Amino acid sequence: MTDFLLSPLFAMPLNLCAFLLGLALYRRTNTALLHPIVGAGLMVAAVLWSLDIPYDAYREASGVLYVLLGPAVVALAVPVKQNLTVVRQAGWPLAVTIAVGALLAPITAMGIALILGATQTVLMALTGKSITTPIAMALAEKIHTAQSLAAGIAVFTGVVGAVAGPPLLNRLNIRDHRVIGIALGINAHAVGTARALEISALCGAFAALAMGLCGALTAMVLPLLLSS
Repeated sequence: MTDFLLSPLFAMPLNLCAFLLGLALYRRTNTALLHPIVGAGLMVAAVLWSLDIPYDAYREASGVLYVLLGPAVVALAVPVKQNLTVVRQAGWPLAVTIAVGALLAPITAMGIALILGATQTVLMALTGKSITTPIAMALAEKIHTAQSLAAGIAVFTGVVGAVAGPPLLNRLNIRDHRVIGIALGINAHAVGTARALEISALCGAFAALAMGLCGALTAMVLPLLLSS
């Protein structure tokens, strides 16, 4: 029985069922706090805790999902292509915004963490807080920091950004879907992009573009800065 609980035959159906239940709950309540990633994650965590399944064993059994993260991120390029004309019109303002956002996101997080007395391991993991999980994990390996911590921070950042971002932008009277999309893409990466697609295809396109370019810039520049 123990071998079964630690195998993909248990982990994969668990992930699927948790996501479907989380999605149904989210659609029924229409509450951002119950986003499928949040709901499904809590369900899986509860099952792992109740059955005393080590996280490392669960992660290994769910390896297929980690492999699929990359193609899933690439698929987000579809809304960008569908709105390519509008994206091109944004031009340099869009490029500058993404570059500045990619720079400020980790610096701000690391600055706050440093003030609060975070260790070097935490500081290094925070450098990937605003890039999507597959890139954050690859970057963590490149800069020799904990992959699990980097992934956890990236997921947490995405969920918080997706939940709190749209209401905050609405309160600030920001209605332009392009601006909302860029903000969600930079600060909440894939989860924020999924939330942006719920707002509109245009919002999702700008979020996907911001997420991709922000991740690429961070992955290229950060290792060079740390090695210099």
